Amino acid sequence: MNDPTVMLADEPTASLDASRGMDVVRMIAGEVKEQGKAAIMVIHDERLLPLCDRVLYLEDGAC
Repeated sequence: MNDPTVMLADEPTASLDASRGMDVVRMIAGEVKEQGKAAIMVIHDERLLPLCDRVLYLEDGAC
């Protein structure tokens, strides 16, 4: 609970404007890289994809 190896984030930028959303994803990406951890995020804003190491698309319930 206090030191997870994986961070799960479901739409962490959903209520934010584009600029703030980018800031949040940059912050998450920086923290997990700095700490040697992983993050799994569900996002719908494709402008954030360049900040991700791996992208999976879910379509009709399948990757």
